[in-house]
Amino acid sequence: MDDADKADGLIAAREKEALAAAQRAVADMPQGVPGECELCGEESPRLVRGVCARCRDKHKLK
Repeated sequence: MDDADKADGLIAAREKEALAAAQRAVADMPQGVPGECELCGEESPRLVRGVCARCRDKHKLK
């Protein structure tokens, strides 16, 4: 096995790790529900912990 083969193997392993990390992040993401935002009172198609995306960004909520 030469250096190019080793590099290919390393790249493939890193890509697999990155994909798995991204899939875990998506699986851990809260789904959200439609409703009225607790902070601004506006209707939103996706509330996370009762707060819309605009308010989560504005108030730096996670």
